[in-house]
Amino acid sequence: MRYFNGPAQRIGWLFVLATVAGVLSVVVMSSTLGDEDLLSAVHADQGSLIVGNMLIFVMLAAMVGTAVLLSPILRVHSETLALTYVLARLLEVVVLSVGLVAALLLVPLSWDFAAADGADLASARVLAESLKAAIDWTGYLGAQMIFSISALVLNWAFLRNGLIPRWLSLWGLIGVPLAFASGLLVMFESLNSNASTLNLLVVPLAVQEMAMALWLIVSGFRDVTEHDAALEARDQLAASSR
Repeated sequence: MRYFNGPAQRIGWLFVLATVAGVLSVVVMSSTLGDEDLLSAVHADQGSLIVGNMLIFVMLAAMVGTAVLLSPILRVHSETLALTYVLARLLEVVVLSVGLVAALLLVPLSWDFAAADGADLASARVLAESLKAAIDWTGYLGAQMIFSISALVLNWAFLRNGLIPRWLSLWGLIGVPLAFASGLLVMFESLNSNASTLNLLVVPLAVQEMAMALWLIVSGFRDVTEHDAALEARDQLAASSR
């Protein structure tokens, strides 16, 4: 086996960029979105919300980039897994984009709120809470649950084909159900979003993705020239049955 680093390094850096941008967006916007008087906080600090959403846009662009660059690499081994990964990644981007739009809508709503009175104030607050719920739900659904599905497909493909060390793929597969469960539990209010238990559930997969990114940057993919005949036959059978 030989290693090829060109595409792998770009993919690794895109994973890092997506994670850093996503974390920074949470840091920048958390105090504003977490304020009990949401619209007053947004009106007082619109810049943090705009910067945070710009960071989310960077994160989404990096996610699309990983899907585009990984697709031909995965397709060499399995067209089914390549297509599934791309679709899961794009669905994640679409869901998170809904949250991005909801967050941006808070800015003009805060302008109206500042000039409103009486019943208009109450209506603005109700709409703001609805937008905040959309931001939270798309975050849990996209950033945790659908992300877990795309990570499952990617790490399963890597495990099958040995493009990265198998221990690294297995680490990701172990972290997938934990991250998925964290989003599911929060959506049904079984856990508070700030609970330490939730953070512990997300950590294994988050750390694994960064470890995988660093591996790709430093060592690249393994160019596996020998394929498992049984796996290839299974993929061909699945393709012919569609």
